Amino acid sequence: MSGVVRRESFEDLAGCMKNYFQIDAVQLESGNFQGQVDFIAGKGLLLYRENYPLRTHLEGELLGNRFGFSIPLLTAEARFLGETVDDNRISSSITGESFDHMMERGYQQMLLLVDHAKLLQMAEQLALPEASIKALLPGRRQKTLQSNRDEIQRVREILIPMLNAARQGSLNISADQFEKVIFDAILPVLDGGEHDLDRRPAAVTVHRALELASSINGPVFISDLCMALNVNPRTLHKAFIKIMGVPPSNFFQKRRLSRAYQILVDADPREFRVTDIAMQLGFSELGRFSMQYRGLFGESPSETIRRFRKHTIVVP
Repeated sequence: MSGVVRRESFEDLAGCMKNYFQIDAVQLESGNFQGQVDFIAGKGLLLYRENYPLRTHLEGELLGNRFGFSIPLLTAEARFLGETVDDNRISSSITGESFDHMMERGYQQMLLLVDHAKLLQMAEQLALPEASIKALLPGRRQKTLQSNRDEIQRVREILIPMLNAARQGSLNISADQFEKVIFDAILPVLDGGEHDLDRRPAAVTVHRALELASSINGPVFISDLCMALNVNPRTLHKAFIKIMGVPPSNFFQKRRLSRAYQILVDADPREFRVTDIAMQLGFSELGRFSMQYRGLFGESPSETIRRFRKHTIVVP
């Protein structure tokens, strides 16, 4: 199966991939989030290409006993767990691990999701180096895989034409052929890698801050985070500027607004009021909430809730 998924607004970011990821998405700049996903699926594999028209932060987990590779198309800057994304490295994720990904406006990437057990089986059958196999196992420390840039470029050269054909409706490939092409493309990347990177201290600080704040619905107080993390406010500020590109107070405000958007777009206006949802998330000044919300998403909270259960459009 192949085709195109239209992303008409911010709620479609996580919605069109909800069977594959549990994602907490934060829109970090104002504007209407529109884009599309070109995809090919078969034999337990999913290959897709996506774009990010606005600066966005994603935090979450891969679902379904899968291994995921993120192949950057180098259209804009991005950071994965604090490491700058470039053409020497591939970001990866295993079901059960958490990840965070910071994308600047205009970023594009290909994602490849494979059955984890199948990947390990093939890696062992081909006698890949011990370091390569360890980089595929749960409990690993490194999630950014360093490899040969020529091999990574070769993956792009193989997969991008296939996705272009899927977009045009002219892809002609069987599920068995698709599986062979995918593993033939990705296994040499693993074979040629060093796989010895780890997160830097700034990324660790930000990740721990996100974990602590994940259960807080209301305002996140920076002083409380600093005390819990045993860091001073300047250290936390510098870590967020380095990893997220914005101060922590700015990030957590936008995260609350993004959560409000996601709740409002799924809420039945016959059963829920904007006021109740705003209060639930700790917005006590409703006028200020509405102004900040409109500034980020380009519409009022009441306009969002009236778009109850807008569906993603799938173009075969």
